[in-house]
Amino acid sequence: MMQPAVRNRLIIGAAAVVAAVFLAYQMYYSQTPARHADHDHAIAKIDAGGFLWVEAPDSERRNLVGRPEKVLVLHWFDPTTADSSEETAAAEFAASVADDPMVEVLFVANAPSWEGIDAWAEAAGVPMDQIYLDENGKTGGLFGVRRLPETLIYDPIGLLAHQARGPMDWTSPGFRSEIERAKGGVDEMH
Repeated sequence: MMQPAVRNRLIIGAAAVVAAVFLAYQMYYSQTPARHADHDHAIAKIDAGGFLWVEAPDSERRNLVGRPEKVLVLHWFDPTTADSSEETAAAEFAASVADDPMVEVLFVANAPSWEGIDAWAEAAGVPMDQIYLDENGKTGGLFGVRRLPETLIYDPIGLLAHQARGPMDWTSPGFRSEIERAKGGVDEMH
């Protein structure tokens, strides 16, 4: 018969091993890029009851589910971050494609409220009409946004064409080529 102290140590040890494996798996999963272009992030297919809402400054809501009919660039960011240089570069990119009817850039603030976002937008040079609020990251979570900043590019029918986790170079030719590729649509792969 096993003594209670030995049995308790075995139970605690087994629980620690299970917890370590679970944490390692979660860390690996959070750092694994999409396996293929649509990776079930297609906004035409996301299973969220048909609604993925973000809020505009005028309190109107916008549903992101469906076919955008143009290239849709969704850039999730944290407005409390002191360095807004990436958002400034993103705003310059958005301004450079403003006349292109096939591209729309939306900045999605992951924040509990609009408080302070207008001052942040002015400092970063981002027009308020391009900023939406994702209150506490609820919609971003359904999109699979795991860490900020994160940028998702969708083609006109709503398939994910490109995903960038973390800071990115908005001026790189590679980024612009992803936009051009998305204009032509991406192949759905399963």
